[in-house]
Amino acid sequence: MGHIVGAAIVSHHPGLFRTQADRITMGNGRDSDLIEGYARLRNRIDAVQADTLIIFDTHWFTSGRHVVAGAPHYKGIYTSNEMPWILHDIPFDYDGAPDLAAEMARVGEQCGVPVENARNEHIEPEYPTVNLLGPLWRGERVLSVGICQNARAHHFLAMGEVIGEAIRNTDSRVVLLASGALSHRMVDLDFLARNPRWWDPENISDPKHVQLDHEVMASWAKGDHASVIDRYPELRAAAYEGLGGHYLQMVGALGGRQCTARGEQLSEYENAMGTGNVHIWFETQPQEASE
Repeated sequence: MGHIVGAAIVSHHPGLFRTQADRITMGNGRDSDLIEGYARLRNRIDAVQADTLIIFDTHWFTSGRHVVAGAPHYKGIYTSNEMPWILHDIPFDYDGAPDLAAEMARVGEQCGVPVENARNEHIEPEYPTVNLLGPLWRGERVLSVGICQNARAHHFLAMGEVIGEAIRNTDSRVVLLASGALSHRMVDLDFLARNPRWWDPENISDPKHVQLDHEVMASWAKGDHASVIDRYPELRAAAYEGLGGHYLQMVGALGGRQCTARGEQLSEYENAMGTGNVHIWFETQPQEASE
């Protein structure tokens, strides 16, 4: 029987992949804390001995159905068409999780949830997947899950349930990584920074989004996922990245409204071009031990 041995909200924003010197300059003399946060998160992954990383990729938008990347292996060189001056010529070479992807499609069909197992090895991963490989990947199998752009909250939660059931039907030890920001309303090109440290939350596009993000993080810290799910219309209004589908699929796999996994903040909450970014680890081991 497989287990979800951990889960996390993880920032992937391109600014983290500038040179350290550039990041320190942008940080008014101090690097982004999300960089050290990756090391803290990797320590959690090591501790739970995961063999598979499922990445909910907030840039892989699909239409008409949920899609999972089910090829046995992915290899290539990635350049972002969004920010090619930062993310360019990045090699990737990792094993997929085809058995788990196939089981997701099987469970989806059984449950009436439209899941496509995309087995074409030439589907290039998006940077919410690629960017996590350097700081977090240590040879685990990697399975990317898309964001269906015509899904609503209950659809994402249902897909999460499918993923959770598929994991239990295999022998995988999985860490779920919801790769994306919280509020995700970017600032205009002519925005003038309110704080000289670019990473400071004062530079997030709307103070109301900062307040919402902190309220959501406080609920996560208490393990109160039901209240966050109930606030989904607010998350959409604040343009949560990937329609909030990275979080909803993750929490759906953990039990949805019944999930009580507490969130541990592993980094400072920071700005990236007006968006709210943080690393948060959700401890699932007590759930596993009680089975």
